[in-house]
Amino acid sequence: MTNYSDICIVGAGIGGLSCATQLINAAAGKNLRIRVFDMDTTVGGRIQSHKVDEEEIAELGAARYSPQLHPHFEQLMQECGLAHATYPFTQVVSLDQAQEKLKATLLSLSAMLKKHPNDSFLEFVSQYLGAAEATRMIKATGYDALLLPVVSAAMAYDIIKKHPETQSFTENAANEWRYATDGYSELLRQLQRQAQDAGVEFRLGHRLLSVEKSGTDHVLAFRHMGDTQMHRARHVITTLPPTAMKRLNMDFPAAFSPFQYDSLPLFKGFLTFETAWWDALGLTDKVLMADNPLRKIYFKGDKYLVFYTDSASATYWREYLEQGEDVYLDRVRHHLKEVLPLNGQPLPQIKAHFYKHWPHGVEFSLEPEAEHPATLLHRDGIISCSDAYTSHCGWMEGSLISAGHATRLLLERLSHPPAQSGHDFTLATSLTERA
Repeated sequence: MTNYSDICIVGAGIGGLSCATQLINAAAGKNLRIRVFDMDTTVGGRIQSHKVDEEEIAELGAARYSPQLHPHFEQLMQECGLAHATYPFTQVVSLDQAQEKLKATLLSLSAMLKKHPNDSFLEFVSQYLGAAEATRMIKATGYDALLLPVVSAAMAYDIIKKHPETQSFTENAANEWRYATDGYSELLRQLQRQAQDAGVEFRLGHRLLSVEKSGTDHVLAFRHMGDTQMHRARHVITTLPPTAMKRLNMDFPAAFSPFQYDSLPLFKGFLTFETAWWDALGLTDKVLMADNPLRKIYFKGDKYLVFYTDSASATYWREYLEQGEDVYLDRVRHHLKEVLPLNGQPLPQIKAHFYKHWPHGVEFSLEPEAEHPATLLHRDGIISCSDAYTSHCGWMEGSLISAGHATRLLLERLSHPPAQSGHDFTLATSLTERA
């Protein structure tokens, strides 16, 4: 049957492509009909590389990696032979000296974490500094999410030590950071070519609508170019984030996991100019922390500047875009002039701009301290993987970790078919522990 697969992978981001390439390289995966579906017309997911002036790469999604914190992704970069360079944005500039106080505060309070296991980060810091000063200190990290009630003090410290802009406040100060000089999209294209050369078929522009159990198979309904298409598969791996899983008919998360999930929006705004005027201000290849909705402003060589925000600030920029791009750019200029040391000089005209709003950019478990399996298993045998299931703070690394567990789970199933199907949280968990 043309619409039958032995294995159907839903999602062609780095997780789905990793599943496909691992399966074709395993003995149990040889000669199987494998198809990869995605609602977008190109592979990539949250990896989106954009060329600036036909030469410099700007990453709309995942932008950097650390060999120390992202060993799986580092290995993949090496295997694919892709060039990298040093990611420059580990040196933070703060015009109000808030960074120095932030570092001293985090170091002095770290010994108190165990006394406040259930407090949010804001509650934790407020007990020692007061609410107003605690809010100011947390904003100095550049991450609005750290003010949210769902972010515990322990979670916040883990986030801070895993980001290049703030790692210097922790024991991770010496970690290296890199970026792909040709863009991460090239890595995804290479993985796609490897899979296609081995016979994997890609069906892009297909949005998954539902999955139904039919005997020993699964029947998947996809929307493609206005039509509904049915596809039958023996095994299904979804590499979709929790928000996408919730929109399907699979009773997520109850039928998969005892845990609950949430998400935060992200926004990146890129601006180019005729000249790199920021060089005269000493800002080239540095990140400026702003006490306004721009939050973190990165000055990339002589190419562009980008501001990167999350949570409330991300929503702020989306709302201004809804009023029109002219209104949005006027607001950007207003906030830039608030924080830049222009010394009375006018802000140069913006030559061009582009942006990316991720409505559910960061997805995570609401029980981060729990023993959470990196791969989830539905009662009907559907395997689900996502970076949101892992404790790792990183889209690419978390996706590779989860995809590795999903692939091992399916390969074990192919090598030793179960006597009967059923809901089995323990199988996914035991594989996680063994790995």
